[in-house]
Amino acid sequence: MVKIKKYMKSKESHLDISLTQLQEAVEDLDPKKNLQNIAAAAAEILAESDFSTKWDDVITMLDSENISERLRLAAHIIFRAKLVLDEVDRNPISKTIVYNTMLMMDALEVSNLKGYMTDKSSPKYKELNNSSLSMESALKKERVVNVIKELQSDNPGKGITWLRKEASKLLTSEGYRGYSYRQIMRDTRGLKVN
Repeated sequence: MVKIKKYMKSKESHLDISLTQLQEAVEDLDPKKNLQNIAAAAAEILAESDFSTKWDDVITMLDSENISERLRLAAHIIFRAKLVLDEVDRNPISKTIVYNTMLMMDALEVSNLKGYMTDKSSPKYKELNNSSLSMESALKKERVVNVIKELQSDNPGKGITWLRKEASKLLTSEGYRGYSYRQIMRDTRGLKVN
């Protein structure tokens, strides 16, 4: 036992890490806190320019041509963070996926800045008619469009009707409510897949 204590003391003396540094390192591994901090920083950008940070107001900024690109990007950051945080709350196991995605996006950003990667073509989706500006409606549409995009990439050549039906089956089987075929058809009116 004495040998173990001496070993631990000798090891501790070699570590020059303060408790604060250790806590910061552990917090860096918490994607939920990181996302909240990122969203808060984006909200500060909007607040500095006297823009509202309410969710319904943020949604109207996503594609607004009347504001600067900086403000539109801040709105997108807040919107995406909300989507991810909702999913993490719904499915805590997804934290690992979120964390690794964040790390991958950092690597992708560096690769893009250095010119190592080029843009790849992706299916083009026409902008949805956003008749309702509520956050829930926007989140629902976003979820449906993401599922349809995944289905379309896995099943090229399938039409929008088939994609909507499959999206309805998938979302309903995952425990989501309000995703019948008719509701998806109404929510994705104007969606075009190529």
